[in-house]
Amino acid sequence: MLEQFKNFDANRLDVDQLVALAAYGRQLREEYEAQSLDEPEFIDLQLKSLRREIHSRNADKLERTLREKRSRLEALKSPTEKRAEIKREIQTLEKQLANVG
Repeated sequence: MLEQFKNFDANRLDVDQLVALAAYGRQLREEYEAQSLDEPEFIDLQLKSLRREIHSRNADKLERTLREKRSRLEALKSPTEKRAEIKREIQTLEKQLANVG
């Protein structure tokens, strides 16, 4: 597990595996502290990398879900609602154009 933690490839691992490695890294850090040993530099570096990758993937997942929900909501709008929305957008654009010219 130590070698995998030291040399992990984020592209080959799923989120669950990344989380497991992060948990292992935190345990490793705690054990160095419990043994009154200096923590090797790679522990902090790898934990930061893991946190960034996990955070990035979670953000990507949330963005995908948000796009999906917005799309589903848009599909539920009636033709009248869609027409009213387009009319509001046209009015806004016309006002912007009037201010430019």
